[in-house]
Amino acid sequence: MKLNSFYVIPQYTFFYWGFTLPKREYPDFIKHFRLNRKTKTQSVSLIIAGKKYPAKVRIAYITTSKFPNRQVVQIFYDREHETLKALRKLFVYSYVSTIDKAKPALKELLELVHEGNNSFKVKIVSKQKTDFDDMFEIMENRELFDYYKQIKKGKERNFFINYSQSWIPVSELSKYKQRFNVIYLLYNSKKKQLYIGKANRLGDRVKRGQGRTGLDKDWDNFMFFEIAHEYNLFIDQIESFAIRSFAALLRNEVGIKPLNEKNITLTNRQLKKK
Repeated sequence: MKLNSFYVIPQYTFFYWGFTLPKREYPDFIKHFRLNRKTKTQSVSLIIAGKKYPAKVRIAYITTSKFPNRQVVQIFYDREHETLKALRKLFVYSYVSTIDKAKPALKELLELVHEGNNSFKVKIVSKQKTDFDDMFEIMENRELFDYYKQIKKGKERNFFINYSQSWIPVSELSKYKQRFNVIYLLYNSKKKQLYIGKANRLGDRVKRGQGRTGLDKDWDNFMFFEIAHEYNLFIDQIESFAIRSFAALLRNEVGIKPLNEKNITLTNRQLKKK
């Protein structure tokens, strides 16, 4: 069964969680994905600029005094960072224009085309071109719009939003693969090798059984430090600082003379948690 195509105007909620389908499409989507009160969601893929991104289709039951038994069908991706970024870049004019929940003067339009099974193609119907599109895309890549939104709300998030408190065995790597904007440390305890790197998404960059230049593939422990999205533009500098700091203490291949002292003790007695 191939579902009907329909049109969507990307507005504020489109760039943060998803969108509600036209009411006329509810029955076919409910039937195709077998949605009900027990099975409220199913996984789908959105094909954006030729690449597949994860999303979900769901049925939501809304009870109000005006609509006591209302149900809606939605496609959502609020926890899929890469999907959100791809859609924001595809319709960057609408994304920037609606950041403050305003309605853009000129509207863009997409068609959602069912490609079969659980895949849908996001097809551009109408796209606004501006002199600032390249700048907007760079700002989105650098997470500067998220930073702007936080500042406007009077908030500033912590630089690191998550990090490991101790070394984690490689057997638990899969639990942390969805960490984004990460500085990571890989350690081979048998050969006493340490490697420092960065990753947009930890699971894409760091894989069990795969080494790095200078690091054998049988490394067995790791640590990570996840940077808030709005500070991602500093990730290269943080990686460089971490490498230089460790190189000042340990034998290295980057040309920095280490202390070469044994039994060094870090004498700081306080460590801020945030």
